[in-house]
Amino acid sequence: MKTIDLLIITSALVSVSLAKPADNGCWSEKFNIPCCQSTSEVVRKTYDGEWGIEDGKWCSIGESTRPSDDVPPPPPPPSDLDSLVDPAADCDITDSVTGDSLAKLAPFRMGVGLNGGNISNYTPSSKKMMELINYQFNSMTYSNGMKSLFIMDQEKSLKNLAEGKEEVGINFSGVIDGLEFSAKNNLNIRGHVLVWHKQTPEWFWRKDFDETKEYVDRETIFKRLDSFMKNYFDFLNFNYPGVVDVVDVVNEAVEVLEGKYDNSTGWYTRTESYEGDENIWYNLVGPDYVKEAFRIARKYALPTTKLVYNDYDTWRTTPHDKTEAIINLMKILKAEDLVDVIGMESYITPGEPTPEEYGKAIERYAAEGLEIQITEFTIYVTDGDDWLEQQTIHYRDMFKAIMEAYKKGANITSFTVFGLQDGYRFYDSDSTRTRLYDHDLQKKPNFQAIMDILKEYNAKLGKTDDTETTSIEDDDFETTSVEDDNNETTSIEDDDIETSFAEESETDGVEDITSGLEDTENSEDSDDDNKKENESDKKEDESDKKENEGEGDKKEDEGDNKENEGNKKENEGEKSVDDNKEDLKDGEDSSENEDQALATDGNAPVKAKKCVVRHK
Repeated sequence: MKTIDLLIITSALVSVSLAKPADNGCWSEKFNIPCCQSTSEVVRKTYDGEWGIEDGKWCSIGESTRPSDDVPPPPPPPSDLDSLVDPAADCDITDSVTGDSLAKLAPFRMGVGLNGGNISNYTPSSKKMMELINYQFNSMTYSNGMKSLFIMDQEKSLKNLAEGKEEVGINFSGVIDGLEFSAKNNLNIRGHVLVWHKQTPEWFWRKDFDETKEYVDRETIFKRLDSFMKNYFDFLNFNYPGVVDVVDVVNEAVEVLEGKYDNSTGWYTRTESYEGDENIWYNLVGPDYVKEAFRIARKYALPTTKLVYNDYDTWRTTPHDKTEAIINLMKILKAEDLVDVIGMESYITPGEPTPEEYGKAIERYAAEGLEIQITEFTIYVTDGDDWLEQQTIHYRDMFKAIMEAYKKGANITSFTVFGLQDGYRFYDSDSTRTRLYDHDLQKKPNFQAIMDILKEYNAKLGKTDDTETTSIEDDDFETTSVEDDNNETTSIEDDDIETSFAEESETDGVEDITSGLEDTENSEDSDDDNKKENESDKKEDESDKKENEGEGDKKEDEGDNKENEGNKKENEGEKSVDDNKEDLKDGEDSSENEDQALATDGNAPVKAKKCVVRHK
């Protein structure tokens, strides 16, 4: 039997076991949700049926309202990972998969971003990286792979149109490996993101799904959005129930920079990005696109799936109070039971926000009774030889602020760092320096800073851990120790921790945000991170948009959005720091890696790469 046949059979069996049919007449058990036994009070109605709550958990009431023949197709087979090159194959990760575990000690989910732009360079294509993730984290987020640009399928949409259906086709083949891994290892995935003013394929807006034709009307756009979300949630609900249990429904709809918002809504609705790019959702359908998107998502999502409004600079209070604007938006959505969580992206520079400002924002959201998730946590580094020391101190102070807010009662349920390692090994060169692991998948001092805070928290609760705490003080940066397999300590000089990745920014002493941004993947929120320009310099023609795709200067032409999913170059999103600072979004690699992230050939351009020998 061929390998591909085995993969297809395995995938089908996993799908059946996950969404097993009920043999007791309880229709919701295929979604791993029981039927209500005592209550008949309907709390929520969705496309699938009515739902109640018993003992604090969701349960179904009555019969399903979904047509019996409305069943999505099974998932495609996962990749044959043995046929792909793992650039981290010879990295010794012993120290990272034994002893201290972030997931085991944190009082909330600890997540990590899965970088890359297609199967050839997505993080789940590396067995070694996923082994580390499985030990250290219990939540994952595709920084690009689950955006509409990558999931919407033009060919399938055109086929639907030919059959008289104005429906958007989908294709999850690029992220099946991550879904399968999560299902088998009891991890969760945050779905990111459904509606955003960037990274939506141009053909979605156009007549006949043809990017060369005129825009369709508002009614047609919402009809298409409805079909997209239905297909999106149906696929996940039936094939991977409970795996993707958090979804960012709308991204970055609030803007407080002058001239870039409409405050007639009461929540500073974004009309354009700080670079001058239009908010196409606002322009084509109006400010109520946010509420309508959440209405559609709530209709098709399982009640166990939390719906998120996700934004950057969620702490900002100037020139207008963005925190208050977001709270106002959340209240509007909450009034219709449309949203569950506020997502704080958290792109942080050495200058702002301060730990106090950040902690205060968390407390303001908590005071409104909101559930909070830190979704794309990234701290950029300063210029200078002491960048590693300064980065570690900054990580320690910011994470301490998060834990202090948590201890005061803030309902923080998830904390995600938006990438695994500096110098992402799937790219030939990557200037990222913002992650918790270095180029060789060894723990950096900022990892230990977070671990020490978690250990201190657990110690006060009376919990113990098998591993000994190695406290990192402000002056402990000349050497970093890692234990070898024989528990002997091997000293690693600062020079051993690769510091040549990032090019430094010339603005305000803040490293070119390039070096810290999300992956070049068709990066979800990548901006021209390697350039800090004035707002005026960021203005670009719609047809000639320059988006930062990865950590570095990833520039993409709007026309690139018309290519295959794997070739889509994306700008992850614009995080405004202030009028003179470029968006800090999650670009993960530098501009040289642009072609790598978007390569469609399975093994090119990935090459086996040697790791520094850390363990004797």
